[in-house]
Amino acid sequence: MNTAKSMNVTAAEPISAIHALPSDAVVVRRPHFQLREDSLFFLISRRPFAVLNHTEQKLWTVLENEAAVGALRASLGDSAEKGIRRLLALEVAELVPPAPVEKRRRVMVIEPHMDDAALSVGGRMLQQRAECEFLIVTMATRSVANSYRALDREFFDIETVSGIRKDESEVVARLLWGRHIPLGLADATLRYNPQNWTLDWYRRHEPMVYMALQHAPGADELEQWTSTVAKAISDLQPEEIWMPLGVGVHTDHQLTRHACLNILQADPKLVERCVCRFFQDVPYAADYLAHTAALVKAVEEAGARLEEEHVDITAVMPEKMHLLSIYASQWKTEVIQRRVQACARAHGGPPESYRELLYRLAAAPTKQVDVLAGSAMKESVCRVVQDLAPWLRRNRSAPGIILLLTVPVGRWAEDMRFLLDYFPRAHFEVHMQAKFAEEAEMFRSPRVSVQVRGNRWRFLLCDALWTTVARRRPLVIISGRHREEKGWRLARLGLLSDPVVASTMTNFILALQNSPNDNKPDKPSSVRSPGRSSPPR
Repeated sequence: MNTAKSMNVTAAEPISAIHALPSDAVVVRRPHFQLREDSLFFLISRRPFAVLNHTEQKLWTVLENEAAVGALRASLGDSAEKGIRRLLALEVAELVPPAPVEKRRRVMVIEPHMDDAALSVGGRMLQQRAECEFLIVTMATRSVANSYRALDREFFDIETVSGIRKDESEVVARLLWGRHIPLGLADATLRYNPQNWTLDWYRRHEPMVYMALQHAPGADELEQWTSTVAKAISDLQPEEIWMPLGVGVHTDHQLTRHACLNILQADPKLVERCVCRFFQDVPYAADYLAHTAALVKAVEEAGARLEEEHVDITAVMPEKMHLLSIYASQWKTEVIQRRVQACARAHGGPPESYRELLYRLAAAPTKQVDVLAGSAMKESVCRVVQDLAPWLRRNRSAPGIILLLTVPVGRWAEDMRFLLDYFPRAHFEVHMQAKFAEEAEMFRSPRVSVQVRGNRWRFLLCDALWTTVARRRPLVIISGRHREEKGWRLARLGLLSDPVVASTMTNFILALQNSPNDNKPDKPSSVRSPGRSSPPR
């Protein structure tokens, strides 16, 4: 909560303990709660979160249009103070003190999704909110992503989910004395299927959706994201820009990183007109421990100069944890708080201290950062690249190639079109589990035949053994992450086949794009490396 400075309390002090509520502070309801009869319910939950008395119910209804504490006292009398404190103690409402009237430095904080800025640099923003007007600019604000997916509940209406997430982001921005600016792009879930989902549809497509979230970005969407960021910078004219490094494998974080790099490379004097910083993506940095350093190295090898900044946020960590609780539609708060705390402790310093990691850009990159150079899976892809050179010499013009998929593709149509263009003479015989087969309905070609097997490993294994041992064909085994060694053990059984193994289809295609083969076709625009696309000027 944004109360420490204006109310003379410590950051960790609960709002219910404040002796006097400021008359000019505004009381705002959290958007994920609704009143049904005498009880508050969280979103579509059927279990009451809290029972309100008559006065509290009246207060909740009045707060539909929010109101200042003084106005509530005037309209509701002595009962207003007690009711406000109860709602604040339940964390179903927030108290927003008025922002400073003095001019503050305009800081544009670019986030892929509606929560990433608070997760990654919420502490720094809390520390600087009195001096900085934070413009939290979200790239993807159309989404069906919410915590009910994990609970197997039907809650997939685009307008409802997106609206709640935007309202949560607005509350957080106001507590930071800033503004939330949604840019209206669709996130990766909706780019997989841009319609309202049903629970039945999600159950059938869940593995493919999660694989799509980890897919390397394509050039068409990168061009859209780059032009969208460029327009936002032009419209807002910030004095500082904070950008995500894009740590991890989420395609939207990769897209945001490359869009920002495109702009910096196209306009290197941007770093002279305003302060530019990259920030480490939290909590992904704790999942991909080596990726932050690898990204910094890749950006510096492209000509940039970065100055590391460790920001101690220990004093405001309780407030940051409270900010994260406002995004309750997205996660179980206790779980995300533990992950964020673990990430904040990973930067060294005294025990029980917390830090956030940023990099000030002293000079812009002079070259594009290739998608492979920025990939968290670079090491895995490079192993495939080494195997591909002799394999491609033997099979570049093969009339038939077998694909053995132990995991889904994620972006079936895009990837299959790429393979058909890359191997223009080949017919692809695809073997996959039945639970992944629906993605094959998204794109069909007379040059692609699909063999569907059972959902248990023994069925796929039997099919794989027959395929690898008895067929004289080039063979691509997509093994799944952490199963590449199993894929190669299977490949060694091939007496007649000519195998190559990759952990995912996107890694296989990245390897093809980066193989030293001299006879490559022009890459289709939908999957061309982000490093090859032209940023808008």
